Amino acid sequence: MFSWIPNALTVSRCVFAVLVLYGALSAAAYGEALQLASGDEALRNATLQQLWHQFALLAFISGALTDFLDGWAARQFRAESRFGVWLDPIADKLLVGLALLGLAMTLKTWLIYVPAALIIARDVFMTWLRTRPEASGVVAPSDLAKLKTGIEMAAIAGLMLPFSLAPATVQDAVTGSSAAAVVAAGALVLLLWTAAALSLFTAAQYVRAVQAR
Repeated sequence: MFSWIPNALTVSRCVFAVLVLYGALSAAAYGEALQLASGDEALRNATLQQLWHQFALLAFISGALTDFLDGWAARQFRAESRFGVWLDPIADKLLVGLALLGLAMTLKTWLIYVPAALIIARDVFMTWLRTRPEASGVVAPSDLAKLKTGIEMAAIAGLMLPFSLAPATVQDAVTGSSAAAVVAAGALVLLLWTAAALSLFTAAQYVRAVQAR
């Protein structure tokens, strides 16, 4: 009776991924309008910008939760399927990739551009690799790859959080007026770079496994 739930959760993660990017795009649009506005209009744009950042963060957290829940539901209801096995890693990559694009548009720094590009390029490559006949049964998510995904999601959520709760804190980190903000931002960026390094390492592992087959 409940065998549809795991796949529904996986599909919903793809929907949440699109909503994350939509929220980031909307926040960026109000941010540009804010620079040209003043008075009450500026306050309105700032409020709407923050609300869209909150929307994007909530969509991302919701999508990340489905990553845990769909696997749990599949085991609980004994409802594992080929479709779910195929779509689950794609949904993960879509959620992370679109969230990284949103972060890149928001933060506009090479410190985000480089790891984001590495992670997205790796995920596109891995999606292609899974379609290869010689990779059948070899390219399955490893524990290290799952750890990498967890680190990615933690870093992304952490970097999105200040824009949702306290935009002034983000400005402090940029101007360097708050040591705590600088340390927190640096730690999260380092976490994202760590995820990028793990992305490349796990991709190399998969390639070696396919070649050794």
